[in-house]
Order: sequence, then structure tokens, then C-alpha cells
Amino acid sequence: MHAKSGRRSTQRPFIGFLAARFDEAYQHAVWMGASAEAEALGASLIFFGGQRISSPVGYEALDNIAFDLAKRSDIAGLIVMSNVIGTYINSEEQMAFLKGFGDMPLVTIGIEYPGIASVCVDPSGGMRSIVEHLVRVHGRKHFLFLAGPRGHIESEARKAEFFASLDKLLPGAEPDVIYGDFTEEDAREKVEQYLDAKAGGARTLTIDAIVAANDLMAFGALSALAARGIDVPGDLSLTGFDDTEDSRFSTPPLTTVRQPTAALGRLAVRRLAARLGLISEEPQVRLPVSFITRESCGCLSSPDAEDLPPEGEEIVLEATEPISVAVKREIHAGRNPGRLRKQAIPPEQREKALLAIAEGECRYLASARLLAEKRAAILRDIESYLVSSFGMEDILRKIAHGIRELGISGCWLSLFEAGGPSPEWSKLMLAAVGNSVHILSPQGLRFRTAELIPGGLPPEWKAYVCEPLCFGDDRLGYLICTADSTDRRMYVALRDQVSSAIKGAILMAAEKDREKELEKKVRLRTLELSAANQRLMEEIARRKKLEEELLSISNFIMGDIGRDIHDNLCQDIAVLGIMAAVLEGRLIRAGLKAESEEAAAIARRAGETAAKAKDMARGLYPVELEAKGIVPAIENLVSVARKGRGTTIRLEVTRGFYVRDPQKALHLFRIVQEALSNALKHSNASEIRVGLYMDRENITVEVADNGVGLPQGSAQEEGGMGLQIMKYRASVIGAELRIRSKESGTTVACRVAR
Repeated sequence: MHAKSGRRSTQRPFIGFLAARFDEAYQHAVWMGASAEAEALGASLIFFGGQRISSPVGYEALDNIAFDLAKRSDIAGLIVMSNVIGTYINSEEQMAFLKGFGDMPLVTIGIEYPGIASVCVDPSGGMRSIVEHLVRVHGRKHFLFLAGPRGHIESEARKAEFFASLDKLLPGAEPDVIYGDFTEEDAREKVEQYLDAKAGGARTLTIDAIVAANDLMAFGALSALAARGIDVPGDLSLTGFDDTEDSRFSTPPLTTVRQPTAALGRLAVRRLAARLGLISEEPQVRLPVSFITRESCGCLSSPDAEDLPPEGEEIVLEATEPISVAVKREIHAGRNPGRLRKQAIPPEQREKALLAIAEGECRYLASARLLAEKRAAILRDIESYLVSSFGMEDILRKIAHGIRELGISGCWLSLFEAGGPSPEWSKLMLAAVGNSVHILSPQGLRFRTAELIPGGLPPEWKAYVCEPLCFGDDRLGYLICTADSTDRRMYVALRDQVSSAIKGAILMAAEKDREKELEKKVRLRTLELSAANQRLMEEIARRKKLEEELLSISNFIMGDIGRDIHDNLCQDIAVLGIMAAVLEGRLIRAGLKAESEEAAAIARRAGETAAKAKDMARGLYPVELEAKGIVPAIENLVSVARKGRGTTIRLEVTRGFYVRDPQKALHLFRIVQEALSNALKHSNASEIRVGLYMDRENITVEVADNGVGLPQGSAQEEGGMGLQIMKYRASVIGAELRIRSKESGTTVACRVAR
């Protein structure tokens, strides 16, 4: 037997009930039967709401928190609706899933597995009754069968009986088949596609009957047919399978096969109770189904003994008790009094009794509608408040208030302490029992997730609903409520609202925590930055001074080299030219003509070399810049650049142009010098313009060419040495350097305040 806590070993046993959706009519009906039987046996039942395993549906594809909770929780045994959660997996995968619960006592519903107790329905005769009725009574011949997923045991059994029965009555008939996932939405979409593709239009039908493998798919088909103006049952007959509560109140009411849903739940609890030693083992039986005719097949709407609400616990009437008293008792207990039609009523009282039951059923339905509207209003109020609040404490307080308004005796909200598929620890954030509300936010009460709540669930209530809290891909925790309400949709709606609100609160809390942490870090960092900033300022000043010194040294070295070339090298070359000229004269007088010509060539080459050396010296040390200013220095630079070149170089100078600061003038000169050199070397330009412009506020020097422009990945993008030096020189004098390059040429402009 599965391990139990000390608290539960002396209390009523807790049994788990694992299914997909609490709000789905078939699963809820089975749950209601199981809940009633568990209460009768002195046990408590816990509904673990999960999703279908390996579902391709987006919101169902998340890990099932409920499965993990049921597997690890401290419960005595587990009832598993395998026919529901195993829609998308085969028998081997389903068996592997069940084995994951270890030695926990299990009972499966709907499908049998070796070595595991099960409760099943004997569906034989259900589909046969439908086919025989549609063919013999209504003359239907052209069928569409809505099947469940391929390979699903229940769906395949129903399909096989349908085909066998149809072949017997209409040999050679070839019905169409659509495979779905047992849901209303999927069936509606696929029937719409079928009608568009094969039916040939809204009013032209090739079928006269649709047989669905369950009621939900029948409802989906009904919606698709109504959207296209196809009348049921006027244009075609429609049937389902299960006889859920909704099938009695659809428009038209659905002809279907009734499964004994409540009996399934009751029998599952008894089989598990026998395994736990609470009662004696009972013979295993397969529950029969029954055929229910209503308007959707084409029959008249006339309630009879067969068209009764799904069965509940056995009704015992006193021999002298008026039927009206029994009707009132059923209504006060929240049950449909239509069940009383099962009772043996004397013929002389039957008409009056049936009228009292019908009136009671109307009162029950009206009361249920008003109660549903009230609950819906409360849920809307909860939702509007939760949407507008992001504080965890406020949200938990509103949840507790809403739970009380909805008539739920108790609720517990727990959040997982960490992520991952199997969080070992959780934190209880809310415990609301009656008027006692404990909000444990923000820290929460830490406990082992296996307990479901700290110390385990209290045994005072007969049943609980455990719904997972998820948002997107995040597994947040779970909400446990006492199962007081018979409104199957309320718990799921509440779960979705709470999940969204809790996720918002978690995000907001995380954001606030980040803000606080950020503020703390900012304060510490500010102190660090203040000290670092001081050091940085000192370092910047030191580096700037060093850079200026390096640039000054560079300028000095260039000037020194220029002066040496001008004053020494040029003079030495000039002396060599004079000496060559003297030698030329001597050789002429000596009659050595060839030798004198060579001496003359040496003299000419020496003169040319001296001129080039002088130009080079002026480039390194612009004497005119110091003596006459930047304009003559640029004029000389342009004059030297023009020599021996086919490129036209124009110089444009604004009248009165001058630069007062010698350092600024030197850097602007070097920028023009570098830009002009680059244009001559790389642009292949036929024309270069050098401009010296000035307005009231700024000085601009510019070098523009009409060449090929800078190629992709050139120095402009990569930061070549020449460009870096120009940028640095501009930064030293506080200037702005701009380089614009197009296919029609490149422009380098440096602008600085006067």
C-alpha cells in the first residue's frame, strides 16, 4: 500500500481521481458518482485536473502538474480515467504511464490493463441500436461517422460495431469517416471542412445521417451544420454516444447511447476500496449501455421512462411519502427531480406525479440557471479585480473573498518553490476556510509538495478539486478547493483567472525585487564609480597631457628632421651640384666631352634632388606656417602637389581667412596634408579641390575629389592609421571631422570654432 502520513493513518483515507477536465460533462458525471460513493465509504476524494497525455493541442501540451502531484502525493490510491487522458497514446505508452505510479493501488476507468484493476462499460449493442434505428425507423442510408483518434480502444470498438451493423442492414454501404480527438472544437472544424469539400454546398447533401463516437463531437457537428443552415433532423439525423447532461438540453435534444457514468465512478471507488481493505472484494462486471432516442434523429420529443437524467445514488421513497415531498427534497439537495420517474408510481397517481416531477424539474433548471448566472457574475467580479491588481497580498485576499462568495468552504493556494518537472518543495500562500483567511505572502509557508498542503488535507470534507496553475510554459503551483459546488465549469474558470493573476503578481514582485536590488547595486556602484571617476579624470588628464606631449614631440621631430633636411641635406646636395658643375667645366677644357656631359647630368640631378628635398622639408616643417600663417603654407602644399601630376588641384580660400592659434593652425594644416595625400594616392581623381572657409563662428578646411570614392571595408570603416591620426588631431583642437564618400568622390571636412 502506498505510504501514508501519520496524520492520515488514523483518519479517513484519501483517494485520488485523475482525469483531464473537471468541466467536461462526461468526466464530471463519473466524478460525481465516485464522490458520492467515497463519502458513503467514509473516504475523501481528490480530483487531480490534468490534460491529455502527449496532446498536440497547444494549451494541453504542457507537462501535467496534476499527474506529478498525484504520483508523489500522500494518497492511499488512485482512480485513473485512462479512456480520457490516453486519447493520444497507445496501450504500451499508457501502461508505461501507469507503471510510473509504482506500488500505488490503481483502478482504471474505461480501458483494461494487465495486472491493474479496472471498471469498464460493455458498449456492445449501443452502435447497433443507433444504426438499426436510423435505417429502419428513419430510412437513413448515407452515413458520416465521426471517430475518435486512430488506435483509441473505445473509439475503434464503437467504429467496428457501427460498420458491422451497417453492413448487415445495408450491404455494400460505404460510409465516410472523419477521425477527431473527441472534442467539440475539433469536430466542428472538421465537419465544416467536410461540408465544404464534399457536400457541395450548404443545401446540397450527399449524406443523411451523422453518427458521432461521443456527444462532444456530435455537438461540434451540430454547430457546423447550423452555421450552414442545415436542419437537424429535417435534412439529416445526428446521434452521439455517452448521454452527458448537455445532450438533454441541446437544440435539438441529442439521440445518443447512455453510459452509466455515475455507476462507473461508484464502482471504481468500490474496487479501489476493496484493494485498500475497506470493503470486501466484489465480482467484476462490465456495465451495460442503453439507447436513448430524442429529437436529433427525427423522433418526436416525448419524455418517457428511458429519457431520464443520469443516474445518481439510489432513491428510497417512503410508502406514504407524497411525490411532491420527494421532489422538494431532490431540489433542496441540488439534484434533478427527473430521476423520480424511475420510481414505481400507482397508475391512478401517475399523471399527477409526472406533472409534479415536471414542474419540479422546471424549478430545478430555473434555480440552476439563476445560480449559474450568480456564479458567473462573481467570477467576472473576481476577474475584473484580479486583472487590475498586481500585488500578491491583494490578489490572495480577493481570491479568498471570491471563494467564499462562490460557496466553496475552503481553498489552499500553493506555489512551487523552484522550477522543473518535480519540485520537491512548495510554499503555501493562502489558506481560506470559512471566514478564517490566512494570507502568508510574501514568504509563504514551506512544505513538502507530497503533502499537498502543510500537514495534509483536513478530513472534514468529502471531496477536493486540485487544479494546476500554469501560465504559458510556466508551472506556477496549484489550487485546492473543497468540492462543494456542483457547477463543473466554476473550478476551471477560477483556475484560469487565478493563474493569470498569480503570474502577473510574480512578475511584478520579481520586478520590484529587481528594482530594489538594482537600487542597492546602483548605490554601491555609484560610490565605486565616484572613486573610479576621480581616478579616471586624473588618468584622462595624465593621458591627454602625455598625448599632447607625444604629439608635440612628433611635431618637434618632424620639424627637426625638416630643418635638418632644409639646412644641411639640401645644402650638401647643392654643394654636390656646384662641385659637379665645376667638374663639368674642367672636363670641357680638357676636351673630355662625354665625361663633361655626365658631370652636367650629375649637376642637374643634384639640383632636382635638392628641390625635392626642400619640398619634403617644407612638408615636414612648414616654415611658411610659422612665418606667414596657414594660408601660405597650404598654398605651398598645393603648389608642391601640382608638380609632375595630371590632376587639377584647385585652392579656394575665403577672403580674410586666418587661424589665430598656432597649435590649431598646425593641426588643420596636417589634416589637409593627409587628406590631400590620400586623394592623390587612391582616388584616381581628375580634379581635387582644397578649400579654406570661414564664417562668423567657424573655420572649415576641406579636401574634395571627384574620384572613385572609398571602397567597402576601407579605412573609413576599419579605422586606418591616416584616418585615426586625422580624427585625433581634430579631437585635440575640439573640431568635428566628417568624411563623406560616394561613387562620385570623397570629401574630408574639418570644422572648428574660430
